[in-house]
Amino acid sequence: MEPVFGWVSLTPRALARARAQLNEKGQGVRDEVGFLHLHQQYADRFFPGTSVLHTRLRYALFVPWLFLDQSGKSSSNAQDAMKRAEIDLAKRLKDSGEHGVIGGLTWPRLADQPPSSTYWSALGAWGILRRDGHNRVPGRGAVHARLSVARPVLDDEQRPLIDVEAPFVALPSPPMNWRTDASLSFNLTDVEREFLRSRLVNIPAPEPFKHMSLFSQLAHHQIDPPASPWHKTIIKLAGPDAAPLRRARAIAALAAIGRGVYAALVEDRRERLDRRETPRLHRAQLERLLKEYGPHATSELNSANLHLVEDDIGPLPLRLRALLRETLDWVYEGSTDPSILVQVYEAAEGRKGLRSRLPDTASARTRRAEWEPHDHPVGYPLHYRWGTVSGLLSDLRGQRP
Repeated sequence: MEPVFGWVSLTPRALARARAQLNEKGQGVRDEVGFLHLHQQYADRFFPGTSVLHTRLRYALFVPWLFLDQSGKSSSNAQDAMKRAEIDLAKRLKDSGEHGVIGGLTWPRLADQPPSSTYWSALGAWGILRRDGHNRVPGRGAVHARLSVARPVLDDEQRPLIDVEAPFVALPSPPMNWRTDASLSFNLTDVEREFLRSRLVNIPAPEPFKHMSLFSQLAHHQIDPPASPWHKTIIKLAGPDAAPLRRARAIAALAAIGRGVYAALVEDRRERLDRRETPRLHRAQLERLLKEYGPHATSELNSANLHLVEDDIGPLPLRLRALLRETLDWVYEGSTDPSILVQVYEAAEGRKGLRSRLPDTASARTRRAEWEPHDHPVGYPLHYRWGTVSGLLSDLRGQRP
């Protein structure tokens, strides 16, 4: 048979999906049964605008400065110039030996998620980027278009024919060497630090809550960030978020157990249903996870008060709610056999369709054959972006090396 050669054409949407999956693997994000929903909702409540892709706080100034540098250019020219400017920014930060440089590993190619993309929602949430007339954060293209009117047309009385509001609030001036090729650092000047603190201390919790966010409280009190967000120092400052924070800790621990249950179930079904020799790595680890995280998981929650979690973060997907309820009951009963939970975990994983591993189907058997227990992380708790948040707070205090 003659070999056949051809081209495979992927749509931009398919490429974006593949890129996102690679990014998830690179960040260790695995969400087989829906725990990421809990992570995102609690993190958004406590720390609005933050992202696991954030690295350093001064990017919240770098990005607006770069946009303002493109003032007066047409929208398309400004977008091209912005890409070049972000590549140059990565080089200048790399040259100074800084850590946390977005695009540092891809330079001289633009990062898949450059700072202007990564920090855009934060600029809106932190009150640096002005919202539009419908209280929405404008897109980057809309801001470029607004900035393209650098010299507005004036009427006979020298008044602008079009009233163009500045897209950003009044910002500190960039450093003297901003428009040069000199190296840059992430160190904040005193003026920049006070500006960013004034923004962060006024971040409200998301609707429907009416109080200031936990992030704003931590910025206001300028605490030295402890190892976890449920440290007694933070609980003491949390006010209306104190009880939700304790429940978030219980959910974080329950997620560690749930991830262990899922991996143990895949191991078990790979061995029993598929007749494949499989190490007992995750099944052996499950007992340790129960001992380590069981007390925290049950300290604030039981299957009868899961509605409190929904009070904290909104309605839960039905399959995820059922999984949490049955896993909590399983932990309370002191069970160690994960096979009792297989149906509810299989149902929760069903949202992945043909990528599911637990069902007794041909596609699931193929997925289990590809699954390597040693490549799958042992169950770990949710972190609610605390590593990112504590780093931003350290930058605000000038504590980073």
